[in-house]
Amino acid sequence: MLNISFDFRKNKSQMMILAALIAVIIAALFLNFLLIPQATRLADIFSKMGKIRSDLKAAMGDIDKIGQFNKDIASYRGKVERYEKMLPAEQEIPTLLENLSAMAKSSNIKIIGITPTAAVSGKGEKAQRDNIYQEIPILISAKSGYHELGAFLSNLENSDRFMKVVDIEIKANKASPKKHDIELIVLTYILLKGK
Repeated sequence: MLNISFDFRKNKSQMMILAALIAVIIAALFLNFLLIPQATRLADIFSKMGKIRSDLKAAMGDIDKIGQFNKDIASYRGKVERYEKMLPAEQEIPTLLENLSAMAKSSNIKIIGITPTAAVSGKGEKAQRDNIYQEIPILISAKSGYHELGAFLSNLENSDRFMKVVDIEIKANKASPKKHDIELIVLTYILLKGK
């Protein structure tokens, strides 16, 4: 058997080497098990802190803008109310027809008939179901001169409801050269409340 014995008292250089070796082993263990994991966690924490700071800054900016957001909300509510008035509900169709009649009368047009007709839209039934509004074409038959018709069309255009003329037909009336037979289709929209 090999007996290796060291006498550390006699050999100081061996003692220094052993102490240095133990110090290196302790330093390596400290570095691998304590320092590197802590440094990794610290870097992760700093990264999260940076994101939290940017999120906080953005939130503070939004808090500063709350007053403007409230003004915008009030403005949009006003617009929604105004547009809802421009889109009558289905039960308001008789009132709308009366308004059309009154516009025609104020333009000196003699109304022969005002009739809501079947939809002329090229949209499919599914597209109509998905909308929050529905198109309602209204056939108006009347007797009028050109200037009176122009005044009526101007009144339609300046109405507080969404309306547009999609078809117009003017026929000469032999019995009254200044009054013509007019048929026009006015397209209006109703708001579907259930949507």
